[in-house]
Amino acid sequence: MGNIQAEPIESKRKYGHRYIDALHQILAGQGWMTCPKSMLAGMTAASFRFTVDRRLTAESTSAYNWMAEHFVSADLLGLTTSQDAGFCFTSTFPIYRKQALRDIRRSLDRGMPCILWHDQFVVATGYDDTSEILFLSDGQTAGDIPLPFDQFGRGQSPYWYYQILEDRIALDEIEVYRESLVQAIFKWETHDLMLPEADYACGKAAHDAVIHAFRIGDYDPIGASEVLAYYADSKRDILEYVTALERYWPELHAATTSYRTVAQLWDEAVRFIATTESNEDHSVRIVMTELFQDANVSEGKAVQSLKHLMRETIHNRFDDIGLR
Repeated sequence: MGNIQAEPIESKRKYGHRYIDALHQILAGQGWMTCPKSMLAGMTAASFRFTVDRRLTAESTSAYNWMAEHFVSADLLGLTTSQDAGFCFTSTFPIYRKQALRDIRRSLDRGMPCILWHDQFVVATGYDDTSEILFLSDGQTAGDIPLPFDQFGRGQSPYWYYQILEDRIALDEIEVYRESLVQAIFKWETHDLMLPEADYACGKAAHDAVIHAFRIGDYDPIGASEVLAYYADSKRDILEYVTALERYWPELHAATTSYRTVAQLWDEAVRFIATTESNEDHSVRIVMTELFQDANVSEGKAVQSLKHLMRETIHNRFDDIGLR
């Protein structure tokens, strides 16, 4: 078909367009979801993912196994998907690009936008075969962002990725919430095997890495500001999500209280670092270290509360709670 264009759905964000922003954009546009983005981030357990490069570089926010995590995120919602990814510098990339463009256009022909990576997660909303252009939405820029077919997978980063939503099945809402909390525990306790531990830290270890970076002063000051702001958003999403789930499990109140403290501490850290002339000053590093030490303790308490609530499910799986 020559020219296909879906109606764009706004998805305003402050710190980069996350996978969950793109997914929410599509689900809301298709009428498949009406809940706030913080609920989607919680249901998919995406808001609980916490990974940092040990020097707090900006890439920390997208350093995770996209294929595994995004498959699980969709699966938790009852969505069937197809996806692929790779590097643009491989000799076979032109073949993969051709297939990717075919898959994306086929999905758009049936009215389903797609998620793809173009230096951030964006939504392909349409295409023009004559001009050989994809139309993208990043949830913030007004109007369409044109991407020539031959530039697919050729951004500033060497990665290409796309995911197509195919169908959905109805799931029990309570079970979706229950599984998301189990996966929250998994993300706190488990390192992403795709990432070398010498360079990256995940979950609780990521908190320890942030504290260590500020304590010794070995971090990227520009990247750190971006990373902290990004994860402060995630901590607020967690708080909103767990608060909403208290209507089903009043026992979550203790976890909610702890997550509220975590969100407040992260917000305080972001505000503090934004008002300093240099976030590398020793006095600044002392304050940041203390804030994140307190946040680490509070989030640990929150996870222990989740483990107590989900203890039967965890026990029934013989403590093997990952879905990947």
